[in-house]
Formats: sequence, C-alpha cells, structure tokens
Amino acid sequence: MKRLLALAAAALVLTGCGSQDPLEANKAQSGQVVIGSADFAESELLMHVYAEALKTTGADVQTRPRIGAREFYVNAVRNGELTLVPEYTGNLLEFLDPASGATESQQVYDQLRGKVGTDMELLEQSPAEDSDVLTVTKATADSGLRSMADLGPRCRDIVLGAPAEWKSRWEAKIAQDYGCTFKEIRSVEAGTITVNALTSGEIQAANLFTTSSQITTNDLVKLDDPKNMFPAQNVVPLAGKGKLTPAQAEAVNKVSRALTTEKLTELNKRLEVDKRLEVDKANPADVAKEFIATAGL
Repeated sequence: MKRLLALAAAALVLTGCGSQDPLEANKAQSGQVVIGSADFAESELLMHVYAEALKTTGADVQTRPRIGAREFYVNAVRNGELTLVPEYTGNLLEFLDPASGATESQQVYDQLRGKVGTDMELLEQSPAEDSDVLTVTKATADSGLRSMADLGPRCRDIVLGAPAEWKSRWEAKIAQDYGCTFKEIRSVEAGTITVNALTSGEIQAANLFTTSSQITTNDLVKLDDPKNMFPAQNVVPLAGKGKLTPAQAEAVNKVSRALTTEKLTELNKRLEVDKRLEVDKANPADVAKEFIATAGL
C-alpha cells in the first residue's frame, strides 16, 4: 500500500494548535485557492505543480504542505479548509469504501467518483501512477521472471522484501491470484534499504513503488501484474465541490494529462540526494515551476 501517512504528524500539528482547528486560521478567503499535500515528498511536489498551473490563471494561491494523515486532509477539503489536494485513486477509494475491491484503473476511478460525496469532486485522473510493484534484478528477469504470472512454483525459492504491512494485506491474495507462496516475506523498510537487499542478493524480489527512481537507477525490472492484484493508484486531484472556476479546473486537468509515470519518476529523482554524484536535492517548488514551463501549461 502506498506509504502510510503518519498519524503522528497530524497529531503534532493538532497539539501545537491547542483546541483550534490547525487549518481554520488559514481557511481560504474569498477567491483564494488553498492547496495542501500529504506528508511525503511526491505529494508536496504535486501540490506545487498544481499551484504553478493555477497561478497561470491569475489565481491567488496558497500552499499548505505536509499536512499529515489522509483522514485529516480529506476532511479539510470536505470542510472547505483546503481547496485542492493531490490524491491516489486506489488508496482514496479504500479510505472512502474499504469494501470496494476495485483494482483496474477506470473501474477504481468510476467507483471513486460515486464515493466522494456532495462536498468534494474529482478532477481528471492522470496516467501517472504510483502503485505497489514487485521488482527483481535484471539477471532474475532474464532467467524468465518478468511477470507475476511467472512466479508460480518459483516463489518457494524467493525471499520477498516488503513493508511490514505487506504480509497481512497481500500474502493470501498473491497465493490466490498467482499461486505464489514465498519462501519468506521479510519485513524491510521501503526505499534504499530494500533496494540494497535486492541488489546484494539478500532477497530475490522487492516491493517498491512505480515512481521510485531507484528502479531505473539500479536497472531493476518491474514485474507485470496482469490480474491487477495491486489496485490502480493514478494521481488524481481532489477538490472541494465547485471551489475552482472552470478555467482553474482546466489548468489542473492539463497537468493531469501531461503527467506520466515516467515523468513523475524523473521529477521525484530530482528531489533526492545522490551522494555519489554530489548532486543536492532540488527544491520541489523550483522543480514544479520548471515542469509547468517546459510542458507549456
């Protein structure tokens, strides 16, 4: 599942503001667009991309980065404290309707549109997707393992590295869909630690996310998921109902059309520090401005 947004972060914000709603003081004034983000880098980047796009319409834009848990920022959109946030279709649908079970991209989006209620609306979903993906080294892929459909009996020789919650959520499902029972599912922190374990041979498969730049950097191969075991996680703007003008909504929709998984991966890479190349991470606001300029939005 997409990164679990820290409830502790939301609690910290709440504590710091006493009994007052932490966003109430910054509630959108008439004509002002307030964009928030979840508490991780990609969401903050997307917030700035939306902000830059909206500025081209002459909108008065304010940003509220790193708000915290999904329940917190979704309610802020519902209550009008935020105008807009970047979201992910599968995770948002699970939050609003845990019993849904939809996994395919359009199916998830269509169901989600019926679940956001009367106070919120979805704009166009993007082709860009940041979902769970199983990855292997190129050597493993070249041995005939390029799809989750290829796993089958090979699973008994494979140690999977994945976040702690993976086992409870996906172990039974992958056995059902692909006949795969791993030799071991090892709890490994997502990111560099997982990649290092994979490239060193400590594990033979790793659960990562599709926009992780470490996949291309380390020449890893994403396993296809023909049965859509992992639900689609297309980037989608979640807005307050009627809070954006038609021109503003179209500016954000243009962003969605321009984003691809590959493009979002490239943008994410610029937010990371590559000590080997002595490259400092870029400022997300600067990356967003450049993207809007070069995309002609």
